[in-house]
Amino acid sequence: MSASWRVTFLLGLVCFVAYLVRADVAVAQERMVPAVGITMATMGAITGWGFQLSYALFQVPGGMFGERFGARTALALTLLACSMSSFVTGLLPAGDAAVGTLIGTRVLLGIAQAAVFPVAAMAVMTHVPAGERVRATSVYIAMSALGAAAAPLVMAPVMEHFGWRAVFILSGGLAAAAALAWVTLMPPGTRHPELGSTPLSPGARREALHLVRDARLVRLSLAYLLHSATWFVFVFWFFRYLTEGRGFTVLASGVWGSLPSMAGVVCAPLIGVGADRLGRRIGSARARRRVAIGCLLTSAACVAAGAMLPSAYLAIAALSLSSGCLNGAEAPFFTTATAIGAANPGSAAGFLNLFGNLGGVLSIWLVPRMSEAWGWNGTLAFWSGACLVAALLWLTVPVDDAPATSSRARTSPDGIAR
Repeated sequence: MSASWRVTFLLGLVCFVAYLVRADVAVAQERMVPAVGITMATMGAITGWGFQLSYALFQVPGGMFGERFGARTALALTLLACSMSSFVTGLLPAGDAAVGTLIGTRVLLGIAQAAVFPVAAMAVMTHVPAGERVRATSVYIAMSALGAAAAPLVMAPVMEHFGWRAVFILSGGLAAAAALAWVTLMPPGTRHPELGSTPLSPGARREALHLVRDARLVRLSLAYLLHSATWFVFVFWFFRYLTEGRGFTVLASGVWGSLPSMAGVVCAPLIGVGADRLGRRIGSARARRRVAIGCLLTSAACVAAGAMLPSAYLAIAALSLSSGCLNGAEAPFFTTATAIGAANPGSAAGFLNLFGNLGGVLSIWLVPRMSEAWGWNGTLAFWSGACLVAALLWLTVPVDDAPATSSRARTSPDGIAR
């Protein structure tokens, strides 16, 4: 196995386990909440303000952490922190102490998980050749979706047979085992020549802060905000769309509701391979932009079709394809962000993912209000338009002959001007 394939496989393992661990509470809370004497509303607030807020706020610091210590150390510590969070949650006391303990473990998990995608994107840039980076990124993105989908399949039987605490003990053990596999099998860091020096110097920190004023990265991140906001419609509201908008039973919605996630698992690697092949013909940066725009336009068309098709099953097929295309666009977003911020790829990927999470928060808040006011067809039409705007924003991200953003202006091997 080549070094680049080994890194790709290991990043897939890390992301699979990380997303399985973050989803364990969604299964365990059904038994945990009444057992420790809190309400589901309290649990929702802890998840939102404990995990989700810390996860969003620590995206850029998580990327800088990876730049400071390297991907091998950073992701090993990330997985160990996830393991610690799960083990402590498994020992959760009942009563008033449960709330404080849960807040602490959810915040720790959010901070740890915030480093996963930025550092993984950095690892791809530092260990994978430019012509294979979209494929490598799409693999770990698909594995993260597979980890989230696998959580209820793995954890629910464990909870039924051994209780809710066993869910967290299992996920903590899996995270620790993944950390050991990662640190043992990950090859020593052969650094990309554009990455800069480690440890991160004050000058490099200023360079990282300079990224937030880079118009190309800001426009790319705004496109990613709209992309992610649309994707979160499938993550959080597709089940409700099936029951409320299409009249499916709860059981049937559970079956059909898994199709958008599975479409993402299948489509993302295929689109990644296609993008890298196209990159060998027209250049990596141009290929990433064309593939991302193609995915977003296809997704917009499929969402609009899902709103208009009279057949519920055809609508599900169209919306599942839309979700698959959105997952396929993830890798071009991340590889373009790290190419723009080549000297600080972890920070650049963290900045991008910060906007993605803000889009998710926006979507989660807006969709129930939209569906109540406009109905599901109007809601889906709105998010189809969001995909179109995201595609147009990609046209404003130069792939060559772009104005330099610093005195060290140069053009990288993958076509992003600096």
